[in-house]
Amino acid sequence: MKYSPIAVIFLFSGVLCAGCATSESVHATKPEMTRCQEAMNTIPEVAAASIKARSKRQEDAEGSIQGMEIALTINRMVRAKIEPDRNQDDWCYTENTPENFHKLVNALKENDIPPTVDFLAGQSLDYALQEEWLRSGNLIGSLNYAGRTVKKKSAQDFISDWGRNEEAFAPLWKKFQQKQKYVRFPRLKLGMDEQKPREIRAFLKQNGYIEVPATIESFDNLFSQPYCAALARGDKVCANFIAATFKSLLLDRTVKARAAAQKIAGRDVKHILMIQANQLTCDLLDELLHWYKAMGVRFIPLDEALRDTFYATEDVTTKAYQIIRETKRAQMGITD
Repeated sequence: MKYSPIAVIFLFSGVLCAGCATSESVHATKPEMTRCQEAMNTIPEVAAASIKARSKRQEDAEGSIQGMEIALTINRMVRAKIEPDRNQDDWCYTENTPENFHKLVNALKENDIPPTVDFLAGQSLDYALQEEWLRSGNLIGSLNYAGRTVKKKSAQDFISDWGRNEEAFAPLWKKFQQKQKYVRFPRLKLGMDEQKPREIRAFLKQNGYIEVPATIESFDNLFSQPYCAALARGDKVCANFIAATFKSLLLDRTVKARAAAQKIAGRDVKHILMIQANQLTCDLLDELLHWYKAMGVRFIPLDEALRDTFYATEDVTTKAYQIIRETKRAQMGITD
């Protein structure tokens, strides 16, 4: 039997909570799950899915992702050392361990994923860990030194910032002879000013960078903090519920991204999936990659994806973001 992606969320919820009503735990567990579900409902797509389920609206048959071609990319990277004093308000500060780093590397290797580009901010660069990342056959790209959006600063401020990243990455690029330099705008945003992106792109082109957008944004960062909070309080039921909800919404987002691309481009395009390195993705990446491949997705190198003529435009980040925006509108049930 097939279920729609949204329906899977509530199937998982029922399975995970099946043990919540035992005679020994019903009074203790129910408040925690209520808190867990309330935290999840602060995420707009989850709330929208809940409304659809309560209205008992007939869902469409599950869309297929069979035959999709996707390049996996990662934003940021866990570090090798926990710094509790620096991250007092961050439930996920314990994610910064070599163990989590190796979970990501091993998941890519076990699933035969092509070299994966990890986009980094030089300010938080863990040089030894990134050496190991490159040694494993993967690649690095630049977010800019501080990892902040282009919106509030001048073009020259950001050109200087990327220059600092260039200096930070140069020894790694030279040592491992990475042929291509990749750059991604933080949060996939350039701001509304037309002149600023033009100046920044001129600098990046002059310095041999290729701009990398995304068409599927996992939004795992929205799930990461409640997931880490559940783990911190030993609430495995909630943590499993969050993980299942995330996986189901990611499937739904992938299905809708394919439909959005077909609407915008008039055909299938080679997609670029963007995830972040955090505790949630460290724990789930191996399962997610198995899952995608079992449903017929082919993972391709980033360079192969970028050769798709859909990306042959100067404002490639904004053009690709149209797919993300259309996908989100579809998940929220917004129609023109």
